[in-house]
Amino acid sequence: MSPYIASWLIWTFLFVTNILVSASEEKENEEGDGHHEIPPAHAVLFPVFTLTIGVIAFYIITRYARVLPFTAVLFLIGTLMGIGASTMDSENQLNESISLWTDIDSEVLLLIFLPGLIFKDAAGQSVHMFRIALGQMLLFAFPMVLAGTTLTACIAFYIFPYNWSFNLCMTFGSILSATDPVAVAALLEQVGAPPRLKVHIAGESLLNDGAAIVFFSIFAERFLDELGVSGVGENVDLAKGIAMFCQKSLGGVFIGIIFGFGLVALMYLLQRRFNREENVVEVTAVVAIAYVGYYTAEAVFETSGVISTVTTGLIFNFFGSGLINDVKLMDDFQSILEHLLNTVLFTLGGTVWGAVIADGEKNGSFRAREWGNLILLYILLHVIRAFLFGVAYPITANIGLKTNWQETVFQVYGGLRGAVGIALSIALDNEVRLASGRVPGDEGAGLEFEEQTAQLFGFVGGMAFLTLCINGTTAGPLLIKLGLADSTETRERIIEAYKVNFRSHLLDRFVDLLTYPRFRPVNFAVVKHHVPCLADLTKQQLLEAVQRHSDSTLPEEYEAPHLLQILPYLDKQEEETAGVSKVLRPSVAGESDPLQEAISKARKIERGLRRRNRDRRRNSSTLHFLMTGEPLSAKELRALFISILRAAYANQIRDGELEDRKFLAVTLEQSLDFAADEVENGQPINDWEHVIRIDDPYSKLVSKFENNGCVLACLGKTTRTKRVAVDVKSAAKRLKIERSLSFMAAHRFAQKYFMREFGNSGTEFSEAGKVVIEESNTQFKLAQAVLDTCEAHEVEIVASHKFCMILLNAGIFYVGKLVGIGMLKDSEAEHWVEHLEKDLGHVLSCDALHHPGEIDIDEEEDENDMELRDVVENGASDDEEGENVNA
Repeated sequence: MSPYIASWLIWTFLFVTNILVSASEEKENEEGDGHHEIPPAHAVLFPVFTLTIGVIAFYIITRYARVLPFTAVLFLIGTLMGIGASTMDSENQLNESISLWTDIDSEVLLLIFLPGLIFKDAAGQSVHMFRIALGQMLLFAFPMVLAGTTLTACIAFYIFPYNWSFNLCMTFGSILSATDPVAVAALLEQVGAPPRLKVHIAGESLLNDGAAIVFFSIFAERFLDELGVSGVGENVDLAKGIAMFCQKSLGGVFIGIIFGFGLVALMYLLQRRFNREENVVEVTAVVAIAYVGYYTAEAVFETSGVISTVTTGLIFNFFGSGLINDVKLMDDFQSILEHLLNTVLFTLGGTVWGAVIADGEKNGSFRAREWGNLILLYILLHVIRAFLFGVAYPITANIGLKTNWQETVFQVYGGLRGAVGIALSIALDNEVRLASGRVPGDEGAGLEFEEQTAQLFGFVGGMAFLTLCINGTTAGPLLIKLGLADSTETRERIIEAYKVNFRSHLLDRFVDLLTYPRFRPVNFAVVKHHVPCLADLTKQQLLEAVQRHSDSTLPEEYEAPHLLQILPYLDKQEEETAGVSKVLRPSVAGESDPLQEAISKARKIERGLRRRNRDRRRNSSTLHFLMTGEPLSAKELRALFISILRAAYANQIRDGELEDRKFLAVTLEQSLDFAADEVENGQPINDWEHVIRIDDPYSKLVSKFENNGCVLACLGKTTRTKRVAVDVKSAAKRLKIERSLSFMAAHRFAQKYFMREFGNSGTEFSEAGKVVIEESNTQFKLAQAVLDTCEAHEVEIVASHKFCMILLNAGIFYVGKLVGIGMLKDSEAEHWVEHLEKDLGHVLSCDALHHPGEIDIDEEEDENDMELRDVVENGASDDEEGENVNA
């Protein structure tokens, strides 16, 4: 099915693109040869169109080309868009939107993208490790960035044949000194790289960005001054350059400290943890302060907005991370923001680069020679980076967190170029193009500067593309080769061990579900077909799971699992059936084992203690005992009962028994809205009437098929239309059965919980409570009556499919739990979960009434199975009966 979905997405994308491309042709014809002013509203199209492409690209990459970095693919897509926009003559809406974004003001461009990207990285650092490694970070940032900027400038000045001024070469070097670990960071998490390496790479990138932008500001001013345009650029001498460096760096730190502690104080005030809206306001405050702080530092005080944002993020991380009410909400929103910004920025960078490449082919500024120089630059930048890290190695290996040669080699190779470099080069190119028309001299005097900055961006974009594609895709094997990743053999052994534990967990859930009355008729052939890990289940394994269930359940809560439908499918090996009594209860076989008897007595004593302690807790927490004054009225108890029903449906959705936001789940939830309205007016609980009153998507079709002769006549003409009619009727029957099963399960759950919370232990239940329970029983019987009208085999199949859905969802949750506690990596769990979701999809799409391996279940049990059933039904206690509160 996936290839068809991918094809549909691609064709939809092409169709929408065609509409956008041709949407303004009629308008252009009406305007004639006059000057066409682009409507500002068209600026919205490029980012939303880019995000749509990003969704499609992400789907294809994660399913069919996982080795490709997402940002590299976005850059390539943007390149194709830029080439298309540059070569197409028509001015359509998409091209106009691209033009608005490629010509965007440089300061606005940096303000949109940098604060959100940089703050998230700074706030996500390991606090104590970053503090210890700060000396190494500062060495990576300022001395090594300045040396790297100078050496890169020498390549552009002495090797490249473009006659760039030294100021432009230094600007070029400062842009390429900014590293971006976006592709490598995810890889480090996947392979389990050492935490020290993660801190070094992320910390280097953060401080490198700040230092690179400071040097960029200084040398870009000197280069822009060469244009000779009044108000553009400044001749910064050495003294002024040092003063500028101190102002931007130290001033940025000072402003960042102010905004950082201001944000911490704001988070301290917003500490009502269980107020959902206040949690959202906390996230809003963090994003707002990140952008306001950047703007204040950059535009108001003319310091470094990047350094200010990094400082704010680090202070918030050090002092404010413990004040976050909802950590997951904060992390999720910042991840979303980072994804949105990276998607648009890398696509925009690719678009500008594609336009530069296309225009360069036309005017000769970017041809075969430039491609050769780009490859040479790629090699030389790695040589420069290796040289700088080699020189600094005696220092970095002995200060801070220290390092080793393997980590240093990977740091050299992992210095990808990305978001910051792309943003800076676009900003410089736009600044020059805006000022080129005012360059004094001949009419085309400014074109030379435009061509130089276009070439500069061509090399920056090419470096970003090469490092993302080459370094990003080969960094994983290099990590393994250097011994910086977890051992593959060790991880495989761990995964195999967890697969055994996974099966045991699923089997325990299997036995627990068999205690539910609605799963009494479950067909094990359906389970074997849809849950592969239980297909080879043996009787011995089942007995062990039943024993675990018995041991972990209090006697009064114990309910025997319904095994009558399961046992005939299991292997009846003589040694297993002979060992039944020994597995569960030695006394059944008439044997007397002192050790087993002692263990049994100890278990009974332990259960008795647990039961008494639980009774004390229950009596002390039951609402009946906590309330004083007049007891709750029937109206108030009905409202509470409906709230419990809502929780029951939410549990079914969580467990996978109900598909969230599908018709049945929505119907059941909305029926409670109607019922709650009636209860508010003093009427009894009557939610079943509202469940069946809401039309399902099949009932009207079935009515037409049965009552409209013309429709039936038409359907009789072809086999395919007959199949449609049969499928619709089958879907209607399944929906009716599922509705009754879910409704009855919710009421059973609500009754149990309601009686436990509002009953008076040891005395009679309140009269109002009895009324509510009786009303619930009436609703239960109405649903049961509808279920009784269905064929037993159809009910069995639907219940079995629900059973499988719960099991598979339990497996998915279990894998997610292992990831959450750090026992499995995301990449390891992803393949596992994909298989489970594939099996779950088969269950959802299965409409078969018969499955392979089905056998007829005899009413009579053989002697061994009767013995087993008796043992299981009495497995929790010899002399006590319990009620089932697990339903």
